[in-house]
Amino acid sequence: MSRPLRVMLLSHLASRRAPTGAECSLAGLAKGLAGRGHRVAVVAPGPWVLADELEQAGVDVEIVPSRGCWLTYWEPRPWPVVAAKWLRHAWPSLAVWRLVRLITDWQPDVVHVNCLPHLRGAAAARRSGRPFVWHLREILPPGPRHRIFAHRLATSGAHLVAVSRAVAAWLAEERLEALVVHNGIEVPDLRPEPVPARTALGLPAEGTWLGYAGQLLPHKGVLAVVHAAARACREVPELRVVIAGSGPDRFVRALRAAISQTGVAGRFVLLPPQPTGAGIVAASDIVCVPTLTPDPLPRTAMEAMAAGRPVVSFPTGGLPEMVDDGRTGLLVPTGDEPALAEALVALARNPPRCQALGEAARRVCRERFSITAHLDGMETLLERISAGAGAAR
Repeated sequence: MSRPLRVMLLSHLASRRAPTGAECSLAGLAKGLAGRGHRVAVVAPGPWVLADELEQAGVDVEIVPSRGCWLTYWEPRPWPVVAAKWLRHAWPSLAVWRLVRLITDWQPDVVHVNCLPHLRGAAAARRSGRPFVWHLREILPPGPRHRIFAHRLATSGAHLVAVSRAVAAWLAEERLEALVVHNGIEVPDLRPEPVPARTALGLPAEGTWLGYAGQLLPHKGVLAVVHAAARACREVPELRVVIAGSGPDRFVRALRAAISQTGVAGRFVLLPPQPTGAGIVAASDIVCVPTLTPDPLPRTAMEAMAAGRPVVSFPTGGLPEMVDDGRTGLLVPTGDEPALAEALVALARNPPRCQALGEAARRVCRERFSITAHLDGMETLLERISAGAGAAR
């Protein structure tokens, strides 16, 4: 570190219970920078479950209400829903001016805007005149939104950083360049033992457990987990499945109905959302990340790797950058539920292979996805930007 920096990070979300992977990654960056001697402030759009943790780490936390532009989804949606989201974002707000005033008062060397939906944060950073980085954790499909967001990025004056090569790829389609810095995570010295983690969650200690932790939404592929795991359970009597997350009531009801119709519903446990995915991962022998749409760099997969659990997933988005098929986990064709079931059976029947894949995943995580490597990359970028040096845009 050449000199301590003043860094202000603008969060696009403030979850009250279970923070998203993007929020956890932002918090990890903030705490890591503070731990390296930098003065750090995080601005959240509302009361935040991570606020106390950040303040205990020496990070200033401020609240400025702001609405994100939630048009970064991949799957098609009805036009009234799209129109409502545009209207919600376009509705007059004082957020930009409040953010500008806070930035001006705090005088950071660099502003960090978290995630593509935070258009108001990017607008405030630009109007403040401070150099800023826009941290991109989304992949957009081809089409009008692809071009509209790309135009906003191109005219923002921001230095762009992407969490994966998959994220950088869609930017390259619009002739935009972004520095790729993978997210990072703490890798424990010892592989977490599953039995204590199961006890903490109220799960039986025995059996081979398949875990899913994340949002309960159609594009996350959780129904594929249910269908494939049901097939696998019929072939492997000791296999059990734990699913944790939150989602719209209508979809959660459909998920419960799907489980009840499997014929092996007693093998499934559905838990409420957890503060992080780490507990579910530690309780599992195998972790499934079956996102059907391009997943930029899923944190659950990273948590699984850090804990020495093999990941079984579809090769969407940044997952092939994380999972080396046959070496640290298994990749199967996207949406292919029989292939997913076959992969689950293969691992559940072969505990030594399961453990070998998990240990290899831990080594890769320590080499490529450690919090230290992430902080090194981000700190170097922030120092270059604050010093006025060029950076990828």
